[in-house]
Amino acid sequence: MIEETIGQYEEFQNLRDYVSLTFHPTTFPVRWGQCSATADFLADYFARMDSCTGNDRNKKTEIQSAISYVLNEVVENAVKFHDGGNVLVRVGVKDGALLIEATNQVKEAQLDRLRATFEELVSGDPHEILMQRVEANADNPDQKGSGLGFLTMLTDYSAELGWKFSSQSATPGHVYVHTMARLPLES
Repeated sequence: MIEETIGQYEEFQNLRDYVSLTFHPTTFPVRWGQCSATADFLADYFARMDSCTGNDRNKKTEIQSAISYVLNEVVENAVKFHDGGNVLVRVGVKDGALLIEATNQVKEAQLDRLRATFEELVSGDPHEILMQRVEANADNPDQKGSGLGFLTMLTDYSAELGWKFSSQSATPGHVYVHTMARLPLES
């Protein structure tokens, strides 16, 4: 059985304020516009909570924009790279931060590539890696899985990222990938 974490993965538990949503992309195709609409809705929902923004209107707009970007990237990646099964999205407030988690299933054969990608993201300098990836994408615009969204979360939004791989209850030959973004709500 596989049970492994990379980066700042935090179990999604003991949260008082949270929302959970399940996508069924194999039976109900999910389009990018739906991911964006979901991110915008949940960003507005959480930006209206005093535990996220207090009464500061400027902070509400800033937090709402950050939540929308980070949530959209996490959801789009989970939907884009899923291999069967559902995509579970959970968003909640804990200890002055917003936790965003998306869980999807991938083929076990992809684990080595994912490990390498995620390890590089959490162990290297995100600003340097971002510049390298932007240059690589300019040379090969059709490249997929460049990690630019994750890198932007790290560099522009001070998000902490973590992943958990788990084979428990997964379809044979598959593993669940839990992607966690922890977005600070306090400056």
